[in-house]
Amino acid sequence: ASQIDAAQIELLFNKSTQLTPQAVVHFVTQLAKVSKEELALADQPRIFSLQKLVEVADFNMSRMRVVWGRIWRVLSSHFVEVATHPNVRVSHYAMDSLRQLTMKFLEKDELA
Repeated sequence: ASQIDAAQIELLFNKSTQLTPQAVVHFVTQLAKVSKEELALADQPRIFSLQKLVEVADFNMSRMRVVWGRIWRVLSSHFVEVATHPNVRVSHYAMDSLRQLTMKFLEKDELA
């Protein structure tokens, strides 16, 4: 059986900056749904998709404000849900990721 190349998977997320505004919002929405499913695994919640959501948010932060606003609506709703996750490690990861994204957003030139 052939293996999926990890570099190709990374490229999928890195290239999200090249998606149309509508497509990137759809991509983030679907990624949040996958993340929710991964985090619902009671015995061993996975944070892979949550990590990728943070990366995609970071990559796409420089989009037009209206597009970023749509992305943020999806992200903020998901982060609120994840922050209340029963697994403390998961909720701490969500809060730390949110803090990091907030700091990056506040460092943007247009806000200076």
